[in-house]
Amino acid sequence: MFPPIFPIYIRALAPLYNYAPLIWLVGICCLWLTRYTHQLGKQWGSAYYVVSAFVRPIGILLISIGWLTLYAPDQRYVPPGLPTTGWLPRGNWIDILCWLAIGIFLALGIWAVLTLGLRRSFLFRHLDDRLVTCGPYAVVRHPQFLSAIGITFFVTRLFNPAAFSYFLIDVYYYSLDVNWALFTLALWLLSILEDRELAAHFGKEYEEYTRRVPRLFPN
Repeated sequence: MFPPIFPIYIRALAPLYNYAPLIWLVGICCLWLTRYTHQLGKQWGSAYYVVSAFVRPIGILLISIGWLTLYAPDQRYVPPGLPTTGWLPRGNWIDILCWLAIGIFLALGIWAVLTLGLRRSFLFRHLDDRLVTCGPYAVVRHPQFLSAIGITFFVTRLFNPAAFSYFLIDVYYYSLDVNWALFTLALWLLSILEDRELAAHFGKEYEEYTRRVPRLFPN
């Protein structure tokens, strides 16, 4: 038996549990507002960069809070006798595989951020920024999205209350899967919007790039 799994649990977020999907969805909307870099940059000038540098980090923060809140259910929904600290004792080889997968997707995300740059990843993108097609961007066009999808998927596999025969806990478990499916769909739609925006700006260069590299999942 391997040691028990240790999902992140923040008790102070428990009162927000019922609003977790709304929180991360608002974060997605914040990222959506900053996706029209070239259109808004031309119209607003420097004001766009100020707005983007404010809204974009808020979006990333809200997505993180929303997902952390999913691991902090209100104790009213947890049957007596089960741990309320978020530590569930399964401890088998599947956990090790999940942790390895999480590490791989986390490394992909870090690689993508370093390749694109901290400013373009977390603050704003400038009109004069060149199209990045190297590193992880030679594998998929949106490696940061793929990293987030992979990490959240394997984290939900780690935190597996369905192993316990309690109905309320089972409902909570399936809600994680639903949240992951909706999260993946939201990022997929966001990637489509960004592709259109980049294609309008870079023209043939981006069209050739899209023919060569898949959008979100490697071929």
